[in-house]
Amino acid sequence: MGVWIVLDTKFVALLLLIASFALFYAYMKLAQGGMKIKVRTFPAVAAIPEAIGRAAEMGKPVYYSTGLGQLTLNNQLNGPQTLAGISILGYTTRLCAKSGVKITYFTPIADSLPLVEETMRNAYLAEGKPEEFDPTTAINFQNEQSPYLTASLGWIQREKPASSILLGGFYYESVCIAEAGNIIGAMQIGGTANTHQLPFLVATCDYTLIMEELYAASAEISGNPDVLGSLKGEDLLKFLVLALLGIGFLLALIGNTSLIGLLRL
Repeated sequence: MGVWIVLDTKFVALLLLIASFALFYAYMKLAQGGMKIKVRTFPAVAAIPEAIGRAAEMGKPVYYSTGLGQLTLNNQLNGPQTLAGISILGYTTRLCAKSGVKITYFTPIADSLPLVEETMRNAYLAEGKPEEFDPTTAINFQNEQSPYLTASLGWIQREKPASSILLGGFYYESVCIAEAGNIIGAMQIGGTANTHQLPFLVATCDYTLIMEELYAASAEISGNPDVLGSLKGEDLLKFLVLALLGIGFLLALIGNTSLIGLLRL
């Protein structure tokens, strides 16, 4: 029985799961206790003030969207991406409020609207300009993909924003919106964890957050100790998995494939 437990791949998966939870919990507690967790600065995040400054100089607005996101925050793949994009939206809106730049957020995700409105309202409040926030003009909601895309393209053609920021769970709308921004010469910052849309954003945007960089950028901006702690735990877990893979590779070179068998989940 003991041999079966040690060699069972499901048991190994359980151990890795427990280790991941332990790392996340430990670093979340350390971050809450005041431990400084440094996240490297991403060029795409560093370029956001430049994008807002460009809009201020040109006297033009900023376009912002977090994508289709499967039309809900409850989607396990796209929900976290949408939340990360909304977190960065708060930072971007605050820069816009400070510089006197108009920003319009486009979304087809109905259950995100209360969070988006509160995030943008707090950003204006933090800059001492709560009276300048008007949700009827700052937020453009369409409840399906095609109306959302049509509204975005029409607004871009009419308003000709100086900068366009696309951060979240995107689908085919990414290439349409980004190409529309390219046509009018907008500075563009993109980012998504959807691999099928990354090539389009990389090709059309000046700066791009690739995959997990979107979550890390959100953590850097928010400064939330729970998010930063989980990010640190995730990084250490990656090193652990890479170390196990390296050891398994070296053992396989001498004919021992036992570790490979254990890691075959």
